[in-house]
Amino acid sequence: MLPSIKNDLMYLLNILECIEKIILYSADCTDSEDFYEKNEQMNFNATLNLLTNIGENTGKISEELKQIYSDVEWSLIKGFRNRVVHDYINIDTFMVFDIITNDIKMLRGTIMNIVGVELDKGIFDIEEYEVAMKSFYYRHIKFD
Repeated sequence: MLPSIKNDLMYLLNILECIEKIILYSADCTDSEDFYEKNEQMNFNATLNLLTNIGENTGKISEELKQIYSDVEWSLIKGFRNRVVHDYINIDTFMVFDIITNDIKMLRGTIMNIVGVELDKGIFDIEEYEVAMKSFYYRHIKFD
């Protein structure tokens, strides 16, 4: 798919789905050690994969959208993806839990706002959005 702001909706929805799963996987954890050990580290490892996916989708978002929403730390999100992928063994569990507890919900709100604004402006295809709302793939997103 060619980079275009009109194609960014799916990338943003993919990010939202990843965020909702991260929130689900960490829901009853009180600290980083608890989260790291949950389900024999399965939730932690799944979350690292989801954070990687968020970074991948961020890298696919058009420069046009990134410039419009320049207050979002797109490069930091992509940079964290690179860190997870290239230095997986040295990922700090405290840092990951801090991102989950302090940044993920804020990013969710920001992405939801971007989607809403771009739908209202007619940049994103409302029919594509409505199909996504009914999709099993995006079942964790709260389309409110």
